[in-house]
Amino acid sequence: MAAEHLSLVCPACRAALRSAGGEWSCAGCGARYGGGDDGIVRLLAGSNGAPGYDPHYFEALPRVEFRHFWFLARREVILDGIRGAVPDWRERPLFDIGCGTGGLVAYLESQGVPLAGACDAYLRALEVARGRLGAPLLLVDEGRPPALGPGQRLLSLFDVLEHIDDDVGSLAWAHSVLEPGGYLVLTVPAHPFLFDEMDRLACHRRRYRRGELGEKLRQAGFEVKRLTHFMAPLVPLLAVSRRLRPAPRPGTPRAKDAELRVVPVLNQGLRWLLRAERLWLRTGSLPFGSSLLAVARRPSLA
Repeated sequence: MAAEHLSLVCPACRAALRSAGGEWSCAGCGARYGGGDDGIVRLLAGSNGAPGYDPHYFEALPRVEFRHFWFLARREVILDGIRGAVPDWRERPLFDIGCGTGGLVAYLESQGVPLAGACDAYLRALEVARGRLGAPLLLVDEGRPPALGPGQRLLSLFDVLEHIDDDVGSLAWAHSVLEPGGYLVLTVPAHPFLFDEMDRLACHRRRYRRGELGEKLRQAGFEVKRLTHFMAPLVPLLAVSRRLRPAPRPGTPRAKDAELRVVPVLNQGLRWLLRAERLWLRTGSLPFGSSLLAVARRPSLA
């Protein structure tokens, strides 16, 4: 799908964008937007929020996300969630919000999920993603809704909502740009009691309770089709490690880098446990886990 066939709006005034000759013009305020030689469309009006991510990790992620147990297990649970809760998923092109370096959506695309496009607020992340994805990539503003217009069929927010100050407003916006009957798929970190310095380093605003996430989705107008914890084996490990780990000293390397290391024996053991968890999740739900998966639907018109 070419970028000009996406439903896009002006990031400044939210009027519809029209495409001509590789440039996008606003029908409302007359602003013009274009893409660079890197094939990334710049839809920027000016950032409006605190940083939601540390760009330092964009260099580390491509080296570990196809080997690290957490990334491998998460992508499989998400794929199963889409297949199980979105009946016509093969006919619903996915637009991913906050795609980062693109590893997750590249995997979903390789498994048959059609990809409409993706966006992120960090150019370096999209530069990496460009080498993995052929779909349109949009550079958008931090702290503003992405420049998507109405009629979206399937949206995703994979570990993005916890980075956003106004999570309720973001869910309401996603509802507004989905077509009636459209779906939202998202993951977030779970259990507020696990929130600590590691979350602050990751620019997390919060962790979620299962009931809280479900209620926020319903308040935004969604029907919740699937809501479950996953990564259950990590909860006791995180609870212990977060209490034993000393606070990072100023000037030392980022403590979160340690969580991205692939320790072979530990990595393989957790990979085996999470494969077993995946089999359970195909037919049931879990009452606890370090992450939450939700699939929600905008109701069809009567």
